[in-house]
Amino acid sequence: MPRVLVCASTVSHIQSFHLPYLRYFNEQGFEVHVAAQGDQLPKELCITHSIDMSKRFFSVNNLRAANYFRRLIKTYRFDLILTHTSLAAFLCRLALLFAGKKDTMVINTVHGYFFFKGCGFFKKAVYYLPERFLAGVKDYIVTMNEEDTIAARGLHRPGGAVFRVPGMGVDESRFHPASAQEKKQARLNLSLPEDAFVLVYAAEFSGRKNHIELIRAMPEIIKSVPKAVLLLCGTGLTQEKIKAETARLGLNTFVRFLGFCRDIENIYKACDMAVSVSQSEGLPFNIVEAQLCALAVAASSIRGHTDLIEHGETGWLYPPGDRKALADIIAGVFKSEDKGDKQRKAAVESAGHYTLKNAYPKNTACYRHVIRNSFSERN
Repeated sequence: MPRVLVCASTVSHIQSFHLPYLRYFNEQGFEVHVAAQGDQLPKELCITHSIDMSKRFFSVNNLRAANYFRRLIKTYRFDLILTHTSLAAFLCRLALLFAGKKDTMVINTVHGYFFFKGCGFFKKAVYYLPERFLAGVKDYIVTMNEEDTIAARGLHRPGGAVFRVPGMGVDESRFHPASAQEKKQARLNLSLPEDAFVLVYAAEFSGRKNHIELIRAMPEIIKSVPKAVLLLCGTGLTQEKIKAETARLGLNTFVRFLGFCRDIENIYKACDMAVSVSQSEGLPFNIVEAQLCALAVAASSIRGHTDLIEHGETGWLYPPGDRKALADIIAGVFKSEDKGDKQRKAAVESAGHYTLKNAYPKNTACYRHVIRNSFSERN
């Protein structure tokens, strides 16, 4: 029986994006292994290996994690390895280099390179050079946006290839426009006034997600939209810093911290508009989910966002760092007679390209190509 290893930084990432693909490999007759931090995965789907990893790339803990990956690879000698998330992908590929690649095929799915246009020389060197160094163990690279697709060329082994897919796929059965009654009930559940103009930003709290920009834009937003309420869904390292800045600016009555929301689709039902102020993205699910729910969307003009949003047609983009431009977009939607209905309808249609229904066959086509071409060469 062939073996496949799927690795990611956390089990929650696997749970959110990859369960359909674990089932796919089971159906293809593979023994499926998952390596991630945590172990709460269905035993009928996979064998789980819990690996403790630190967010800082160059830490002693990650050296231990790389060694764990090395021993795992030497023990099971996987036929295929799928790497996801930058940290786990780096550690697993580094381990494979030291364990010996042999006949193992590697597909590296890029959820957003940490180097990107305008990121600065130092950051580009720190994150690009490891990708260059590990090019020899990557047979295929799967990308999700135009900029990463261009960057990925030349970062794989000779004879490999780059595939572009529309993300891992958003479950379209969960996300749909809310009826007037659903919206009313969702607001009651969250104790939100019926006449509030509700904004939502669903993202982990990290420097990359840049919540500080949105919090510091809120005073300007409130000038034009006095009944604005901002819902922040997520947890993370910078959460306490953002809470402190919210209090310092006297915004506690306008900003609510909801924590990690498993039922994010019910949060969207209560909202009028979604916002993303992130500094770097691959192909963000939060934007696709909001668009499927027919929310107006305002987002920073960065890689990933620009792949999903056509300014003025399916949402609005603002220059990163320009808080006034962000506030003006939100005020413009609030004051418009149709509250951005034209853009909402267009966004629902556009977001359909990034649902699981469309993404699943494109991802599995890539896997079939690798299995057919690579495994047949051994027989």
